[in-house]
Parts: sequence; structure tokens; C-alpha cells
Amino acid sequence: MYLYKTMDKFKDWLPSKKKRIAVEIIIFFSFFLLGTFIFDDYGISWDEVSHRSNGFVSLNYIRNLLSFNEYPGFPELKDYFARSYGVIFDLPMAYVEKLFHIEDSKSYFLMRHFSNFIIFFISNICFYLLLKKRFSFQLSLLGLLFLVLSPRIFAESFYNMKDLVFMSLFIIAIYFSINFLNNISFRNSFIAALFCSIAISSRIMAIIIPFFLITFFLLESLDNKKYFFKYINKIFLFLVLVLVITFVFWPYLWTDPIINFINTFKNMSSYIWRGSILYQGNYISALNLPWHYPLVWIFITTPLLYLFLFIVGFLFITIRFIKRFLEINSKNKSNNLWKGNYERIDLFIFLILVSTLYIIIEINSSLYGGWRHLYFIYPCLIYISTVGLELINKYIIKKYIFIFTVPFLLYVSVWMFNNHPYQFAYFNLLPGKNVNSNFEFDYWGLSNKDVLLHISNIDENNNIKIYINSDSPYYFSLSLLNKEDRDRIEFVDDINLADYLVTNHYYAWGNRSMPKDNPVLVNLKLKKKFTVIKEFNVDNIPINSIYKMY
Repeated sequence: MYLYKTMDKFKDWLPSKKKRIAVEIIIFFSFFLLGTFIFDDYGISWDEVSHRSNGFVSLNYIRNLLSFNEYPGFPELKDYFARSYGVIFDLPMAYVEKLFHIEDSKSYFLMRHFSNFIIFFISNICFYLLLKKRFSFQLSLLGLLFLVLSPRIFAESFYNMKDLVFMSLFIIAIYFSINFLNNISFRNSFIAALFCSIAISSRIMAIIIPFFLITFFLLESLDNKKYFFKYINKIFLFLVLVLVITFVFWPYLWTDPIINFINTFKNMSSYIWRGSILYQGNYISALNLPWHYPLVWIFITTPLLYLFLFIVGFLFITIRFIKRFLEINSKNKSNNLWKGNYERIDLFIFLILVSTLYIIIEINSSLYGGWRHLYFIYPCLIYISTVGLELINKYIIKKYIFIFTVPFLLYVSVWMFNNHPYQFAYFNLLPGKNVNSNFEFDYWGLSNKDVLLHISNIDENNNIKIYINSDSPYYFSLSLLNKEDRDRIEFVDDINLADYLVTNHYYAWGNRSMPKDNPVLVNLKLKKKFTVIKEFNVDNIPINSIYKMY
């Protein structure tokens, strides 16, 4: 009886406007506070050093144009291998680093981690506001929690300066673009163009947002000439502003905007990385990954409830879209592919997700390291999951929405807490028990920092020699240690000279001391030879190990 009364309270729970605002403030403030306390817990990713270089290469290019002295140690933009990468995050970070004279590597990388989180935090506010345009307060709140309580996304929001920054900017651009579609004005035209340009300046795939914005405007105008002539000037202004602001924010485009823009598109599908990837139990060249590689990774690393709801929402929107399409005929011109703003938002986000997946698979874009290159469509997946939740709530659970979702969200929260700061290694139940035999865990070396920190804490010697038995660049992680500990650690190429052997079980190139093999088998061989003094685990699976050399 008590359970039924409790369920009735949840069913009827709809706080007043003041209480809703209070709940929103508490949630976002708590999230911000959490990020502030834990941002320095995470290690450094493989790409962060090159991201810092990206920023300084472009900063030097601008300083050279302004006849200022360039900062030493960085190549010229025209000779730089990553010159076509967007620097909308890296360039300001380089400028801030020099502006405040941040000289220590630990300080400037932690500054970047915190900035990474702040951008993600802002994007969550925009995502929530986007959900509120479409769903009830409860559903919007749950949709926000789905995004925040996505273990891999949460972890990477602190250090992934490429994919998570782009995902965050992508969310913000979608939000303001939908604002513009719902209320076409000069003001909204400028704001939407600004944030679309910022997203495009991070990664060129964001061009899909203005493409669909203009497409939706044209579809709305097909049978409504008054609508077209009333708003075409604002749409044209939007298009011009996107081109101009993108040019301003992207130094690589300054010398030859059209050619360099086209080159960036080409690089998206032809970037060459010649390593091998552990995928479904086999090492496969990154140049020959199967088309289903990103889809499998999405399905094995997304929490199962979100996946289930996504499938429900996806099928619902697909069926409704087909129905609307079949209803269109010359006799009834009032019909459209959507009816009202709600359906238009659904279709806008649905088409972005579907089109992106189609383009990526069709052009065989270079993907590796899980599906991080596609993280930017994850908010679209969560949005469609919220559509699925709305449908189930309406026809099945009948408003007992929190009873249906909260236990699962608590489970994910507990998992994230227990495995902090290694949420990046989350897998759901789909890949089975032997997941470490089939898929890569710490391909970016995030746990390497904790390994080096542990060794420096247990060993007081002034010279600690470490042999690396994986292809992961542990020396990058020295950047997050205190200077005195950095100076004590030396990496050696001769295993016989080492005090410790370390490995994060990542063998993209084949290991120097033994042939490339399944990480589980390599770990067993190492345990037969050496003594394990510490293992860092996720779900009892070692993601990084320290062996003592005798």
C-alpha cells in the first residue's frame, strides 16, 4: 500500500514554476560544483599535446601577420601536418596560457581540462533548454540526466578537446538554429550564424546544421510564397554571416578560403593513421575498418535504457515521417513533412543524426579510438531517446516516469562513482564478459598518469627507471605530475635497466618486447615473468598495470 501511495506522489508531481526554477538551479549548480572539484582527477589524453601545438601554430601565424615575435618551438602553419584542424578552442587556450604566463605543464593542461568542462557545462544548459521547447519539465529533466549520466561522455568532457568540445558546440549551434527556425528575425539570424560558425570552426561537419536549416526554410516556403518573401532576407543574412564568421574564426582559411575549405572536406575522409585496432577480438588495420565499426561501438558503450528508448523514438519518428510524406499531394497543399514546431524539431534532429551516419559510412571516413569522432551526434541520440520515453510514458507507464527511470539512473551514477576517474572505459552488457579480449579500453592512455603517480609515491629514489610495454606514450602523462616527480622518472628502452614495467594493454603497433597479441594473453605472459604490484581496474578488468623488476 505504501508503494502505491509513493507511486501516486511521483505520478502527480509537477512543481510550481518557482520550484521548477529552484530544481534547475540546484541541478546545474551541483553539476558545476562537481566538475570544479574533480576536473584535476583525469589523466592526459594522447592528443592533448598536439592540441596545444595547434593553438600555438595559429597564434604564431596571427602574431606574424601583426609583426609580433613568434613563440619558439612550433612549425609554421603552411608546413604544419594538422593545419586544416579547427582551432576555435586551441587558439584561445594558447593565448590565455601566454597572457597569464602559465609556464608549468601541469597548470596549463589542467587549465585546458577545466575550460573543456565549462564548455560542456554550457552546452548542457542549451540542451536542457532545447528539450524544454519540446517536452514537459519532467521529461526535459530526465533527458538532461541521460546526457550527463553517460559515463564516457562525462569523462571525456574534461579532456577531449577535439570530439567533446565539438559535441558541445554542436549542441549550442542546434539550439540557436532551432530558435531561429521557430522565430525568424535579424537578431536570431545573427546568433544562429555566430554559433553555427563557431561549431564549423571546430569541425567542418557542423556545416550540416545550416544546410538543414536552409532546407527546412525552403520546404516551408514551397506552398507559401508570402512566408518565403517575408523571411528570405533574414535567411540570406544568416548564410552570409556563417561564411564570414567562419572565415574570421579559422586562420587556415585566410590565405585561400575556397581551396582550403575543400581540402578540409577531403581530409575528413582521407586522414591516414596506420595503426591497428582491436575490434571484436581481432587486430584490424585502421585503414580497413568495416562499415559497422562506429555502429557497434555506439551500441556497446551507450547505457541500455537510453538505447532502448532511442530505438522506440527512432521507429516512431521514422513511421511518422513516412506517413507525413505519403499524405502530401497536390490537392491538399496544407500537408507538410511535419505538423507544428514539435514535429519539426524532431525531424530536424532526426535527419541530422541519420544523414551524419550515412555520410560517414558512405565516404568511409577515418574512424578509430571507439566512436569518439561521432560523439557530436550523441545529443541527437539522447533527444530521440527522450521522444521514446515520452511515448512510453504516454501509452504504457502512464506518468510513473520516475519509477521507470530513476533506478537505472541511480545504477549508472553508482557505476560512475565506483569507477571514477575511469568512466571512459564503460561498456554495457552487450559485448559480454570477455570485453577486454574483444575491444580496446584505455587507447588514449588516460590512466597512465595514475600509474606514474603511484610509482612516484611508493619509490623515493631520485632516479626511477620505467620500461613501457605498450604503444601508449606514458611520457605525455608526466606533464600532469609535479615537477619534482617529473624529474625523478626516466623511461628506458632496455627492459634490463628498468625498475618497473608498465602497460595499459594497448598494442596498436605491436609491442617492442613481444609480438602483438590479445591484451589478455599479453597480461598473462607478463604475470608469469614479473610481479604485479598494482593494477588499475574497471569492473575487475585491468586497464593499467605496474610490474616490479627484480
